[in-house]
Amino acid sequence: MKTLRLKIPPPAVAIVFGLMIWGLSHTFSVEVVHADLRQIIALMLLAVAGTIDVWALLSFRFAKTTIDPRYPHKTSAIVSHGIYQFTRNPMYLGLVLILTSLSIYLGAALGIFVLLGFVVYMNKFQIEAEEEHLEQQFGEQYLTYKNQVRRWI
Repeated sequence: MKTLRLKIPPPAVAIVFGLMIWGLSHTFSVEVVHADLRQIIALMLLAVAGTIDVWALLSFRFAKTTIDPRYPHKTSAIVSHGIYQFTRNPMYLGLVLILTSLSIYLGAALGIFVLLGFVVYMNKFQIEAEEEHLEQQFGEQYLTYKNQVRRWI
């Protein structure tokens, strides 16, 4: 399974998991909450996700480091300001919120299992590999940051 580590761009992974949510919504859709309320909640979550992702991207741009997580060795700085004070992985958190928004919008109550699968996948095949590289590259500086800021929230 190591062959999957750092191979697939996280947005592509999110699209695959989003398609799973869409499939579940067509197979096991549950009308727990009225569609209008679901739309409002989904749009609010989507707005929060967009804000988090833009803030994270701008933080990387200001630090003049790569945003492509498939190549952590190209990282030139530990970004610990902005949203990175609160979460080490805001872009992935944004993807989780987008998938959550999609699940709510489509009424896919079982989408929670897909979301959990996404988090497990990201932890195992993306984040752990990134952290190994960052620890090797930045040593104590990264370990200090890692001890001060949570992985997700």
